[in-house]
Amino acid sequence: MNANSVYLIIVVVFMIGLMVAGLIISRGIESSEDWMLAGKSLGVIPMAGTYFATIVSSASIVSYMGYYYLNGWPGWWNCAGSFVTSFLACIWFAKRLRKTGCNSLPEFIEERFGKTHAAFASLLIVVCCTALLAAQVIGGITILQTFVNWNKVVCCFILLIIFLAFTALGGMKAVAWTDTICSFIIIVGVWVMAVKFLGVVGGFSEMNRQIATLSPDYVKAFSVKIPPITAFSWVITWGICNFGAPQFVARFFSAQTPEIASRSQGYTGIGLLLFYVPLVIIGISGMILLPGIEKQDQVFVELVTKMLSPVSGGIMFAAVIAAIISTADSLLLLAASTFSNDLWGKYVRPELTDKQKLWLSRVATIVIGIGAILATFVINDAIQFIQVKAVTLMGSSMAVLTMVGVVWKKANKTGAAVSMLLGFATACIWYILGEPGGIYAALPAIVVGFITIILVSNLTTPTSLEVVERFFPENEAE
Repeated sequence: MNANSVYLIIVVVFMIGLMVAGLIISRGIESSEDWMLAGKSLGVIPMAGTYFATIVSSASIVSYMGYYYLNGWPGWWNCAGSFVTSFLACIWFAKRLRKTGCNSLPEFIEERFGKTHAAFASLLIVVCCTALLAAQVIGGITILQTFVNWNKVVCCFILLIIFLAFTALGGMKAVAWTDTICSFIIIVGVWVMAVKFLGVVGGFSEMNRQIATLSPDYVKAFSVKIPPITAFSWVITWGICNFGAPQFVARFFSAQTPEIASRSQGYTGIGLLLFYVPLVIIGISGMILLPGIEKQDQVFVELVTKMLSPVSGGIMFAAVIAAIISTADSLLLLAASTFSNDLWGKYVRPELTDKQKLWLSRVATIVIGIGAILATFVINDAIQFIQVKAVTLMGSSMAVLTMVGVVWKKANKTGAAVSMLLGFATACIWYILGEPGGIYAALPAIVVGFITIILVSNLTTPTSLEVVERFFPENEAE
C-alpha cells in the first residue's frame, strides 16, 4: 500500500468517526438558541476545546509552519497575541460578556450602543466570515491534492459537503464537542512531528546551533524582516482584534455561567502553549532537514510527505483536517446565525418564529458555504494573510466596542459609531498603502478606535441611564 492510500484511509476514518460523534451529540436540537448557543450549556472542557479549535485553523498549521520555516524564532510573534487574548479574557472580559446575557456579538452591540451599529457589524461579520471560510477551503484543497488526484472543483464540492454536514444538523453543541475532539488530535499530531524532527536534527540546542549558521537572525527575538514594531502589530492583531472576531466572542455567550466562560480561557491558554511550541520547532527544524522551500503554504506538505512515515503523515493530515473542520463549522455556524437572527430576522422579517429562524439558519449555512467556495477562485493570498485581513477588518470595527463596552460606563453610541467607522477606514487605508513600515493594519486601526471612542464619548451626550443600569448594575459582584 502506497503512502497516499495510507493518508487517505486515516483521514477518511477520522472524518467518519467525527461525523458519527457529531450526530450523536446533536440529538435534542429544538430551538434556534440550542442551535446557536447549545442552550448556553457548555462546561469548561467543551468551552476550552471549541475556542482552541476555532483559533487553530488551517492557517495555524499549514501557513504558520511555513512562516516559522521562513523566519526562524522571530516568526513566533505571529502567535503571541493569541495568548494575550486568552489572558485578558480569563481575568476580565469573558466573565463580563457572559454576564450581559446576550446571545451574539451583534446583539451585545445593539443593546449597548444601538441598532445601526449592530446592522453594520452583522453585515461585516457575514462577509468576513465567508472570506475566513474560503481560507479553510484553500487549506483543505492543499491537503486533499497531496494524496488524491482530484481537481479543484471536485475538492471544493467534497469540502462543502463535509462542512455542511458538521454544521447544519448539530449547531453549537455538536460543533463544540467535535471541536474538542479535534483539539486533542491537533495537539497529538504536532507533537508527533516535533519529537520526530528534534530526534533527527540532534535535539533542541543542536537545532538552534544549525539555524544560527544559516543566519544569526533566526535565533534572535527580532530580525530585519520582523522588527519590534512588526512584532507588536502581530500582538495587536491577534491579542486585541480577536475581541472583535465574533467566532471567538460567541463562545463566551455559550458557557453555562460567567465563571465557566472565564475559567475556560485559562485552559485555552495552556492548550495554545502545547500547540504553538511544537509547531515552531517543526518549522525551524524543517529549515535544516529540507532547505530551499520558497512557498509558505507548501512547507507543511513537503515536510510531511518527505520526512514522515505514512502513518505519522496520516496523523498530521488528520490534524490539519481537524483544524480545518473545527474552524469551518464554527464560521459557518456564526455566519448563518448572524444572517438569520441579526440581519434578516431583525431588519427584514422580524415576525419570523423561532422554528422559521432555525430553518433559515440551515438554509443560510448552505448558501454561505457555496459563497466561500466561489471566493476561493478569486483569492490568491497565503492562507495566513487571508485570515489576518478578515480578522483585522472585523476587529478594527468591533474589538474596541466589545472591550470598552463592558468596562467603561461613559462609552456612548456616538463614540462607538465614530470609532467603528474610523477604525474600519484606518484598516482599509493602511492596506491600500501597503502596510508601510512593516506595521500590520490592526495596530493603527485599534489605536484610532480607542482614542476616538474615548474622545467622542467624553464630548457628546452621556450614555442613557437605562443602558448604564443594564450593563453596570451597582450591586454586581466583580
